Amino acid sequence: MKKTFLLTILFFGFTISSYAQMNILFIESDDQSNQALGAYGNPAMITPNIDRLAKEGSSFTAAYNMGCWSPAVCIPSRTMLIYGKYLWESQEINKQNAPKSLPEKLHDSGYYTFMTGKWHAMGKNVKEIFDETGSIQPGQLKTYNSPAGHITDITASEAVSFVKTYKNDKPFFAYVAFNAPHVPRQTKQKYYDLYPADNIKLPASFSDKMPLNKNVKYQYAPDPLRIKKMQQRVQQNNAMVTHMDAHIGDIIQALKDKNIYDNTIIVFTSDHGINFGENGVAGKVCLYEPSVTAPLIIKAPSAKPNTKITSRVYLQDVVPTLFDLIDLETTDTIDFESLVPLLAEDKETRSSIYLAMFDDQRGIISKNKKLIVYPKTGNLELYDLTDDPWETKNLSTKKISKSTITYLLTQLKEWQLKTLDKTDLSDIYLKFSI
Repeated sequence: MKKTFLLTILFFGFTISSYAQMNILFIESDDQSNQALGAYGNPAMITPNIDRLAKEGSSFTAAYNMGCWSPAVCIPSRTMLIYGKYLWESQEINKQNAPKSLPEKLHDSGYYTFMTGKWHAMGKNVKEIFDETGSIQPGQLKTYNSPAGHITDITASEAVSFVKTYKNDKPFFAYVAFNAPHVPRQTKQKYYDLYPADNIKLPASFSDKMPLNKNVKYQYAPDPLRIKKMQQRVQQNNAMVTHMDAHIGDIIQALKDKNIYDNTIIVFTSDHGINFGENGVAGKVCLYEPSVTAPLIIKAPSAKPNTKITSRVYLQDVVPTLFDLIDLETTDTIDFESLVPLLAEDKETRSSIYLAMFDDQRGIISKNKKLIVYPKTGNLELYDLTDDPWETKNLSTKKISKSTITYLLTQLKEWQLKTLDKTDLSDIYLKFSI
């Protein structure tokens, strides 16, 4: 065991030192679930460029956003990403107390930092923490069709221009943050035409005339949910993703034209997913899998090509991973964990994954069992994610489930202490003698 561990460390030490000065292209979409990507198992999706990144790198198929304190879930997700702090500590970040950010740390390590697109994080102003910025978009657009063109086109063209004209001797970190496929879902007709709404199949966790889930506060559809409305939303969402994917291809081509593609670490991810009616939810402020997971793809020399990593991780784990990949040492504490060991071997790094939405919902996942707790009502939901990935069979009332629930609540209590979560679950813990 010790010999294997030592060899792994030596291997990664050699690999890291061999590309410590690589460029980094970090592409982030908004509200994109795992279902909106061909490489993640949806053959209806037309995403050839992101799929190609997945073939050339490692895809994390169970990457989670820890949760939110805001109905705009992107704010907590991106704040955790930029500053490396767990959910409730990130909530306290402001301009005065903000720790050193991801781009600032990279700048201090010799990187030239650039950002274009959506900025929606707490803390410092974006122009304070990047060396250069393009057009900075708000978290919520009124329209994608600006006088200067479609926002997706603008973000991509600025990224392409940055790559083409970059002449600095320093390696670069380019953060390209698309607003797509977030509402308003506006794109060109040719992309809508790729996804006829009537042909869209919705998963087993949705049914026509399904009532809205009363445990979820923020819902963005009439009650009950109707299949045609959800099909239209999925059509619009998928069209937006394909539009974005085409421009991701342009950015990749710019790297290749400049002969720096192989010398660039590429990350593709999203801040979180979204529910289109699954489990009675039209929105993203819930703990069901379509909303709390999102794609995470890493193309780097140590990432095994065309590899799917099933271990449950956090999306924000990508930041310490990048630091390891470029051999960046930082004295600042980062709450999230490097995924570099998983790039060598798909194995569990955490015993459990903690999830939280406001003080309304808590979740814990361990050993492929998922418990959702609603603190204000005491309601519980228990799912076996191996046998029931769409979370259609609530097992919480079965007698045989009591020991599983007790174990998961024990894990949840530990996470509450670790994350300084002050939500009162004492009645539920007492009920299960925890």
